[in-house]
Amino acid sequence: MSEGADPSDTTKTERAGQRLAGAVKKAAGSVTGNDALRAEGELQSEHADRAKEAQHAEQVAQQKREEAEAEARAEELRVERERLAAEDAREEREERAEAQRQAEEERAQAETARRQQTVSQATRAQEQQTHRDEVEAVRERGEAERRVRDEEVRAEQARSSARTLEQVEQVEEDR
Repeated sequence: MSEGADPSDTTKTERAGQRLAGAVKKAAGSVTGNDALRAEGELQSEHADRAKEAQHAEQVAQQKREEAEAEARAEELRVERERLAAEDAREEREERAEAQRQAEEERAQAETARRQQTVSQATRAQEQQTHRDEVEAVRERGEAERRVRDEEVRAEQARSSARTLEQVEQVEEDR
């Protein structure tokens, strides 16, 4: 194979060759009345089709894995941005509150306590929302990973079917 050539091209060529060889054997078996040759041709063609399905299933699974990973990374970034924004907002509120406390030391302690309580409640509410967002991100990632695992199971089942067909073909050839 030349450098830079797509390895799937060779696989496609091999499968096409297998399908063609299977069709020739099937036709030859039908013409000559040789049922074993005809069956061997059918198995060979079916094997090529199963190999193609397995490869496609693997490609779909890989794409799903990549999509899930990209979604998870995007979600992690979104959560991190929200966390940083909440942190910045909390820092800004704390700085404002401190500046106001220094500028307004003459105010009564009751007013100061009320303001601190308001800031604290807003911070807790924002932290609770951030926590809910993080929990949702974890749940979504878990679902994405489950979808990837499901695709991988389907790909493995397709590979297993292809191996079974190869074994049947080998048994037929051994006869």
